[in-house]
Amino acid sequence: MKKKVIFPMALLCLFIALAAFKENPKKPLKLKKVFTNSFSYVPNGTVSVDEASTKVSAFFMSKTEVSNAEYREFLNSLVDENLKERYSVKTEEWLEAFKSGEPLAEHYFSHETYSSYPVMNITKESAEAYCNWLTERYASMDIGLEEDMRIVFRLPTRAEWVRAAMGEKAAPYSWGTKYLRNTKGIYLANFNAIGSEHIHKNQETGEFEIVSSALTSDTASIIQNDMAIYTAPVNDYAAHSYGLMQMNGNVAEMLADSDQAAGGSWRSPGYDIRNESLIPFEEASLEVGFRPIGILTEKQ
Repeated sequence: MKKKVIFPMALLCLFIALAAFKENPKKPLKLKKVFTNSFSYVPNGTVSVDEASTKVSAFFMSKTEVSNAEYREFLNSLVDENLKERYSVKTEEWLEAFKSGEPLAEHYFSHETYSSYPVMNITKESAEAYCNWLTERYASMDIGLEEDMRIVFRLPTRAEWVRAAMGEKAAPYSWGTKYLRNTKGIYLANFNAIGSEHIHKNQETGEFEIVSSALTSDTASIIQNDMAIYTAPVNDYAAHSYGLMQMNGNVAEMLADSDQAAGGSWRSPGYDIRNESLIPFEEASLEVGFRPIGILTEKQ
């Protein structure tokens, strides 16, 4: 006669919760607002990237790009001064990008006025350190998880990022259309809206060209409906796919699996802020920020 195998109730609940999270994307875990106010649930699914189909497991993603205020909180939590210096924000690029860049170099990261703006000019190592800190931070909070579960934060892979941006619609932009404006003619992202006054047709080649001399360093990003001439606050545009904001434009976002950043930035033209757009990223940049994802796992 076979003996019945009896699972401890806590372990059984853990298996059920994990199975529900992985296999039933329409019914995510019921977590507390202290977590869900900041993170959205992205269900599992299949995404096509560079004509390759990839299955992506469910995960949580920050609703916004990491802000200056959030990154300051991380730096202020570090006791080791060497680590603070190691993960600090670089400011030199402001001086190169704008003729009058000194105020931005001095205040963009540190001043309260820019608290809700996306952090930039940090290394990938710094972003990964932030994700590790975020893991420990939420591990010490009651967010509604079973005792044997935790959420580990990291940078997204490209497939995960595109899955989150594209949602259930195979469209170029996260708002689900191929257009950069809504029906009222208002731009849906913060990007470099190069106008017709900057476009020239080369009579010899027949090709259209951008006249770079018409774009001075101080007007490289045309003022949008939000009056942004560089980045905009991380919550400045309406949420789209899965309640995520500004997946396209504002700052390109670091990826875990390449030396590239996704989604384009405030300096990118409209075509280059598509869901599948990439820019090189090897060092701290004025165009690149990041957005963590959270993976539900069992405690070790």
